[in-house]
Amino acid sequence: MADTVQSPAHFTIDDTPSRTPNPLKKPSCLKRASNGIIWALESAFYRVGLFVGEHPWITIVFCLTTCGLCGLGLKTFKQTEEQVALWVPQSSRIVNEKKWVDKHFPSETRYVTMIVTGKDVLTQPFLNALLDFYSKCNNISVEGKRYQDVCYSVRTATGYHCRVTSLLELWSYNETVIRSLTRGKILQTVNSINKSPVYGTDFDVSNMLGGTVHRGQGGDIEDATATQITWVLRKDDEILEAVKAWELEVIKLARQGIVQTLEVYIYASRSFDDEGYGAINKDTQLLSAGFSIVFVFVMLSLGRFNMLEQRIYLSLIGLFSVGLAIIFAYGLATVFDVIYGPIQSIMPFLLLGIGVDDMFVIVESWKNLTPEEELLPLPQRVAVMMKHAGVSVTVTSITDIVAFGIGASTVIPALSAFCIYAALGILALYVLQSTFFVACLSLDQKRRESHRNACVCCYKHKNYTPNNCSQRSFMPKFMERYYGRALMKLPVKILVIVTTLGLLGVFMWRFILLRQDFDLVNYIPSDSYAYAFVKAKERYFPDEGIDTAVYFGGFDYYERSQSLDAAYKFVSESQYTQNGTVTSWFQVFQDWRRRNDTDGTTTSMVPTSEAEFYNLMYTFLTGPGIQLARYVKMNSTLPPISIEASYMTLRHTLQPDSADEIAAMEDLRRIIDNIDFPQYSGEDLPKYQAFAYSQSYLTYETNKVLLSELYRNLGLAGGCVLLVTLLLIANIWTSVLVFTCVVFTLIDVAGALELWGVTIDTASSVLLILSVGIAVDYSAHIGHTFMTVHGDRNYRSILTLKTIGPAVFNGGFSTFLAFVLLANSSSYGFALFFRVFMTVVIFGLFHGLAYLPVILSWVGPQPYESSYKTEESTNHITVVKEENSTSNGPNGHVQMGVERHPAFRRPDQIGPTTYMTRGVYIPRPDYSPPLLNRSHLSQYHDRFHDR
Repeated sequence: MADTVQSPAHFTIDDTPSRTPNPLKKPSCLKRASNGIIWALESAFYRVGLFVGEHPWITIVFCLTTCGLCGLGLKTFKQTEEQVALWVPQSSRIVNEKKWVDKHFPSETRYVTMIVTGKDVLTQPFLNALLDFYSKCNNISVEGKRYQDVCYSVRTATGYHCRVTSLLELWSYNETVIRSLTRGKILQTVNSINKSPVYGTDFDVSNMLGGTVHRGQGGDIEDATATQITWVLRKDDEILEAVKAWELEVIKLARQGIVQTLEVYIYASRSFDDEGYGAINKDTQLLSAGFSIVFVFVMLSLGRFNMLEQRIYLSLIGLFSVGLAIIFAYGLATVFDVIYGPIQSIMPFLLLGIGVDDMFVIVESWKNLTPEEELLPLPQRVAVMMKHAGVSVTVTSITDIVAFGIGASTVIPALSAFCIYAALGILALYVLQSTFFVACLSLDQKRRESHRNACVCCYKHKNYTPNNCSQRSFMPKFMERYYGRALMKLPVKILVIVTTLGLLGVFMWRFILLRQDFDLVNYIPSDSYAYAFVKAKERYFPDEGIDTAVYFGGFDYYERSQSLDAAYKFVSESQYTQNGTVTSWFQVFQDWRRRNDTDGTTTSMVPTSEAEFYNLMYTFLTGPGIQLARYVKMNSTLPPISIEASYMTLRHTLQPDSADEIAAMEDLRRIIDNIDFPQYSGEDLPKYQAFAYSQSYLTYETNKVLLSELYRNLGLAGGCVLLVTLLLIANIWTSVLVFTCVVFTLIDVAGALELWGVTIDTASSVLLILSVGIAVDYSAHIGHTFMTVHGDRNYRSILTLKTIGPAVFNGGFSTFLAFVLLANSSSYGFALFFRVFMTVVIFGLFHGLAYLPVILSWVGPQPYESSYKTEESTNHITVVKEENSTSNGPNGHVQMGVERHPAFRRPDQIGPTTYMTRGVYIPRPDYSPPLLNRSHLSQYHDRFHDR
């Protein structure tokens, strides 16, 4: 008997769309281009999703292998710490000047400085107390070494002496003499000596006295309320640990106080590392706790509260994707020799904010599959999800990648390197979230459909019914029924626009007032002894600026003696030079020579040739001026000699801000450059053979270009946002509105920082540029989703908030949670992180979830053409139930097949609205929620307008 063929039972879902484009109206060229771009992107992501859904394990292995191979580059990983390599434009003159100084006069010293206050520091009891403390410090022994073993010694006429500057220097640190002093002798010595009896250099006692200094009618000093003492130590690597230990012991001793004094403030070379980085290390634990909070929030948001539908492991995998992106970026950047600096350490926070946001968008797209789409096989459901989520993630990710990529053209090396690392990291994260995370999502969905436990996947539930509470979606319902409808009321719209413009006006005003100023003190915790010292320095010695020097090359000093005299004269007369702080070995040499030839008879003191000049100089530097020999580098220790390099020192006056500090540097440079000194010729050499240089000038060089580079990078980033969103959203008006959200957010953030007292420095500049990458996420998703739904503008705005609003809010809120524990951080850097990220989240969410939907509800453009065609296709699906089928399909439904329908065309008829999947032709999938058929749409409009 022949087999009987059973006819399948049919039922049809037939929802005809309420609106279709007018076939008689020919779309414009721009509209056709827009539809073409969107179709291309959606088609590409449909195919990506289909491949990932069908081959999840291949996708996972490929992603892990690729990231692992890139991570091999970390074998040569090294961190750059040199300031000149990180923050100074490599075209700056100071780069070669620093190389020259490091070659001829490398840094050899560390220091400990102490400020001591009293009612009057020029009394015998006070000086005795200061001498007692000085003696205790000298007798401190660490690792078998005392101060004499670790101090920086200078050669004087009487031998080598440890370099210590203080009032006690006036009496050569002689305990017998100091303890026998009277008030009269103290004042007489203070007002009469101008040369150090120990080192033979100029000594201006006014630089040792601070606070309130009283002078008599003749200008003599009568009393003072503060003084300072500085120990200079060697920087040798062999004894570095002993030197640091000695510094620590002196700090401990000073913080115990000194009798006969009021206050003691101390600072050492190690203080910034101890206090500044110590606070950072302490607050790093808070960041770890913040990441844990983010994980819990992501876990609760992605899944549902039951034993089957929770997504614990998927949440971990989403955060693991951030780690993979970091490995990819760091490894690849290291291979191409991109420098790694301290600011790259904040990149994980950027990737966390972007990665979590993308994760929420993908999962929210999965939740928003229509009932018809949920009947499709799992690979096709993944493809449908990626059709819209992929485009939305692409808009934000490509915008960030291009913005950071162009930002890499900045002249500040550390900022350029950060932009390269960020662009690579976001690129990796974009690919990983679109493939690796989606593959894991499809595997997790298989687990759910096979009724396996969310935690113990090997356990399979039988007849498990999730609790009713877990089946409710609170955020979409809140966005649609309460927030969206309230937002669409006219008074609320007006309030939102007025609030937006008000915030923009206020913060624009504050943004204009935002000034550039880099103050390293900000990075020291305000409750530390180091911070107290800096503030005491400003209070008691307000005129003291930074120490600097003028360096001279190996030219003919005999021929250029007048130029050297002019340099000393003009530098001493500069308004930016503190009186009495210029120390010129050449000027002392000239004075010595003239003193010995006042009657013109000592002809040996008047050189008539270069050889005589250098012989005379050698006599001076090895005799009366031996204490100044350290300022000169000679080619030989025996005559005949020549000078290879030398320098003179000075101290700038204290400048109130970065602009004045730059002015002081440029003034000193102008003085030296305008004097007739020869120039170098050759690479890696300074332009002039005489130039001003200080370690602090490296920071000044950064500050010179920081403001212009910040505005440049923000402008380029803003232009990238506009251009890329225009290409990917493919609608001019929507792209412009998204662009305004990003601009408004940046202005509000910058204005809020100014109200907090933050200034433009390297850290705030990096964070402001980083804000572009985060701010665009909150508005681009809204703008793109608005273009994928149709109806009237109010309805589309509400539907957009329902569809993508929860993902945008969850992404922003999770970023806020990562930093919330840093709100009271004692570290300026971490406190600044919190302030920037908090304001970006607050203002970004406001503009994305309030301002943009309101504007779109008034002037939003027509949706994509595909939003009509998609509905026309997907609402005609014939589902076939096989009579003998007993297998369960996805979501517990009976396994469905897809019968050929007129909407499913032959391969040669596949157009831009049709996809092909493994022998089955299905129309182009739609992301839109299931309320778009004629009856649902009209019912919704009736309910909406009734309200």
